[in-house]
Amino acid sequence: MIDEKYIGLVTGHLQNTLTEEERRQLNGLIGEGKIDPSELREMETVCAGLDSLNAPEPGPGMSRRFHAMLEDEKGRRWPVLFRRIVYAAAFFLMGLMAGSGLLAPDRQDEQVAGLATEVSELKEMMMINLLSNASPIERLKAVQISNDLAPADQRVAAALLHTLNTDSNVNVRLAAVNALMRHAANPEVRQGMVSSITMQESPVVQIALADAMQMLGEGQSVDEFRKLLEQNEMDATVRNKLENTIASLI
Repeated sequence: MIDEKYIGLVTGHLQNTLTEEERRQLNGLIGEGKIDPSELREMETVCAGLDSLNAPEPGPGMSRRFHAMLEDEKGRRWPVLFRRIVYAAAFFLMGLMAGSGLLAPDRQDEQVAGLATEVSELKEMMMINLLSNASPIERLKAVQISNDLAPADQRVAAALLHTLNTDSNVNVRLAAVNALMRHAANPEVRQGMVSSITMQESPVVQIALADAMQMLGEGQSVDEFRKLLEQNEMDATVRNKLENTIASLI
């Protein structure tokens, strides 16, 4: 599988958006053996003809599981390239299994589980990549993708906390608060959200964090909200919300 750190170059190549310098960099990586040219060619072939493909028909049980997974992927608002890569992985494994006709049911289940893992890894890769995009809309997509990843995923949680603390767009930070609630069983995530309170200047994000802390019953947030209240300039509605939050958590 192509290394995650090269995914930007690979996707740019597949979309034909690379600059001359990026293309030279890609060719250099191929020459050094860091990107497998045969794997790249397979991705080119799949992406070029994928829109006209029909899914093959493996066994009845396998077909139902795969089609359910693929329909779920098709219905989501992800970038077209990512959806194509998901299809490529699915069709590749389906072709192997359907072609052999030799896999026992338990082996078929293992293959399905393996595909699910690959899809999850692709989702995570796309999410991390999109969070660095200059467009707030693309970063919002990244946060939305995180909702489909396992709450126990440490990298996803860390990326969401970083977004909450540093993203320049209020809507993206607000979406990150909501997404982080899925990871709130993780003590490090809860502590990260508490530490983020005094970093927020937007009233709507402050209120969102207050709601989150109330839902979680997070008493450690009281001191952080008190620090916010020490600010001289604060909207009366926000001040009232924070005071009520503190009262409910004491």
